[in-house]
Amino acid sequence: MLTTINSEAQVMPVFSELTSLPDSEGYAGMFAGVSNGRLFCLGGANFPDKRPWEGGKKKWYDEIYMFQEGKGCVKLADKLPSPLGYGITVSYKNQFIIVGGNHAAGFSDKVYGYEWTDGRLKMVHYPQLPVPLANMAGALVGQLIILAGGNSSATGRADKQCYVLDLEAIDSGWSALPSWPGRERMLPLCAVYGGMFYLFGGETTGTNSLSQHYRLILDDAYSFKPKKVDGRWTGTWTTLSRMPKGLSAGGSPLPVLENGDVVFWGGVDALTSLHTDPLSHPGISADVQLYNLNSDTWKYAGKKLGIAAPVTLPVVNWNGRWLYISGEIKPGIRTNKIYELK
Repeated sequence: MLTTINSEAQVMPVFSELTSLPDSEGYAGMFAGVSNGRLFCLGGANFPDKRPWEGGKKKWYDEIYMFQEGKGCVKLADKLPSPLGYGITVSYKNQFIIVGGNHAAGFSDKVYGYEWTDGRLKMVHYPQLPVPLANMAGALVGQLIILAGGNSSATGRADKQCYVLDLEAIDSGWSALPSWPGRERMLPLCAVYGGMFYLFGGETTGTNSLSQHYRLILDDAYSFKPKKVDGRWTGTWTTLSRMPKGLSAGGSPLPVLENGDVVFWGGVDALTSLHTDPLSHPGISADVQLYNLNSDTWKYAGKKLGIAAPVTLPVVNWNGRWLYISGEIKPGIRTNKIYELK
């Protein structure tokens, strides 16, 4: 499948700083969702004492921050059941649901639902995952939570698994869906549009001619149309036009504009992945790519300068605005900024 490029002049999407988390360091791998009009940012990890190349240890968090339109942010007394990050979040009806993730002791198969009601955050348990899972793509398609890729341990290879949970039939638990045609992957990106799930890029381990392993950034893309057959969810994958530049670990689910353009900002590309010295690391590429879901074509919008592009972060739609929540801007270095895409 070749890359199809749209050569028409493109307008750069408008990014701006909306607010900041109260913690000056910021976090990678947070959860973020919406309940009853409020935005919640939870968990994540950072290096609070020293940078990793200085011997610093990664720390996971259980804190919960709540934003209310026009009223700023408060840190709640409520906490996650344990420090956690690098899973996915979906918002459904008046709840947000956090799925999987990892922590200092390993990977999680837990799924929690939260609802802001009567002045407090109420938690309920959902069916646990078939396996512990983190660093996956995941999104809500109608009433379905769909997950793709990820990994199940810090030393394990990337997965080629796809799972679904029907939120209108939760007693049935999670079930496997058909896998996409391409390679296994972790840290892929995803989007939702027109009742379909879209999967982009990610990374796995490549092997060169000398049998040496390297970080392989993927540039393939797929769509998945779920359907129910004989009482079980299944579906069909379609291979899409390849990404002009593969990406991994970008903010996800990806924003989708009214014209069907998916916005790609941030994420690790193949060139950036070659930088192994954190002291000389240039940061994340400022390039902005657009993929049109209606025409299966790619466009280059240019470079977004003046804002450090992030990786390993959630993107959430709050009151009609797409928000990028904290994240990592260089190896071991976070940002506490929350950016808005208009």
